[in-house]
Amino acid sequence: MVVGLVVAAAMPKAADDRLAALLGVGLSAVAGVLALLLKRRAMRQADLKAALKVVGLVFALRGVCVGLGLAWVVSRDLSAVPFVGGFFGVYFALQWIEVSYVMAASKGAAGGDE
Repeated sequence: MVVGLVVAAAMPKAADDRLAALLGVGLSAVAGVLALLLKRRAMRQADLKAALKVVGLVFALRGVCVGLGLAWVVSRDLSAVPFVGGFFGVYFALQWIEVSYVMAASKGAAGGDE
C-alpha cells in the first residue's frame, strides 16, 4: 500500500509524461528479468567466459532498449526526461538485485561464507 502511494506520488501528472515514464519502467523491467534469467543460466555453467558473455549481452540489450525507447518517445513528440527517469530508476534497483544474486550464487558455489 505504501509503495503504491510512493509510486503514485512520483508519477508525472501529465498523461504524455506518464506514458513515457511507464514505457521506460516497462522496458527496464523486461530487460532486468531477462538479465536475471541469463545470469542464472550462466552461473549454472560455472564458466567465467559464459558469465562475461552474459554481462556483455545484457549491457547491449539495455542499450538497445534505451535507444529504441528514446526513438519512440521522440518520434511522438514526448519528453525524454520521464522515459530516462523511469528506465534508469528501475535499472539501478534491478542492478543492485542482480549483483546481490550473483554474489549469493557465487558464495553458494564456493561452498560457504567466502
